[in-house]
Amino acid sequence: MSTRTEGRSAFVLGVLCALQAVAAEGPVAPAHPLDDPAALKAAFAARIARPVNVLAFTFGEHYAEALVQDAAASDEFDVFEAAPGQPMAEGKPKKAGEVDCKKKIPFAQLDLATGAHLLVQTRAIAAANGYTVPENVLLGADIFCNQFGWRALLTSEANSDTMLEISWTPDGASPKARQLKDGDWVKLDMKTLAAGTAKPPAAAPKAEEKVIAGDGRARDFLRGIDADLARIEAQVGAPLGFRHISIDASQLAVDVFRPDNRKKVATWLVDAENGGIRLWREDETMVLDCNKPFATADFPLAQLPALIAGAPALIPPMAQASIKNVAIYRSGFCGKPHVFIQIEDERGYGNVEYDQRGKLVSAEIQ
Repeated sequence: MSTRTEGRSAFVLGVLCALQAVAAEGPVAPAHPLDDPAALKAAFAARIARPVNVLAFTFGEHYAEALVQDAAASDEFDVFEAAPGQPMAEGKPKKAGEVDCKKKIPFAQLDLATGAHLLVQTRAIAAANGYTVPENVLLGADIFCNQFGWRALLTSEANSDTMLEISWTPDGASPKARQLKDGDWVKLDMKTLAAGTAKPPAAAPKAEEKVIAGDGRARDFLRGIDADLARIEAQVGAPLGFRHISIDASQLAVDVFRPDNRKKVATWLVDAENGGIRLWREDETMVLDCNKPFATADFPLAQLPALIAGAPALIPPMAQASIKNVAIYRSGFCGKPHVFIQIEDERGYGNVEYDQRGKLVSAEIQ
């Protein structure tokens, strides 16, 4: 064999090896997904490689994600991700119990060209009306699992209590818009958005910070929060209606609905060093949040120290881990209040979840 022939054979072999390597890594997402939505859909199709239904699709220029259901197995769900110009990894299984909405469309009906067009349109609306430019648009069901379609949510740096939502049907038709103002949604005409006359309302003045001196005694909230919840309740002057409770090494943070105005949530902080209490802020509730309060009787308050102390042992590889933080809030969309504990060691993090009765829900390495 001549030297030239050997060189050509080596070149062809190198190309084949490179192609095999790319195939082994997975299909590559296009470098500019908004300019080539068809290529992005083809990359997802090649990576998924089976008939599926699409429950949600997040589409932006820097990231795309699909939540899909196996067409042949309705209880099997996977999440696939794509980054521009990068090989796509295999899908990550998602538990059926973690999928709140089951509305879907067949993958063949996924129209990313429409998604790209709507994102461009949304960004123009954001610029015209003074909202932050959105990173992506989302295809999926609304928060109440009703209408399925594209939607974009615009926020304002000047007023965190307001937002603008625009929605379309899956084919990009029938646009609807609404603005969150003073805690309520107000419908807007698309012509108003195009004219740039839907500016975010001025931010309401924040409540003055209220500070109550502590007793000078250091706290370990991991061993109990009962007494300090009672102190906050004395300041509020009514039984506490919680939205969120958070514990870490430095403080106890409690979000409670104001008893005189359930459209406002007050955040109270208790300092672990000396027990000082302060009313940090008050915010308007948002329709997209769960605004159903829970009480001390609705979660395992008395068991809390034992649940926290026993969390690391529930993940044997992390049995010697320390507690990073603890949170108590309603699970899913307005479900029962659960206790969520994050543990940490030198290798990483773990998550432990208990239900409203203190029964273990899950314990896994993050």
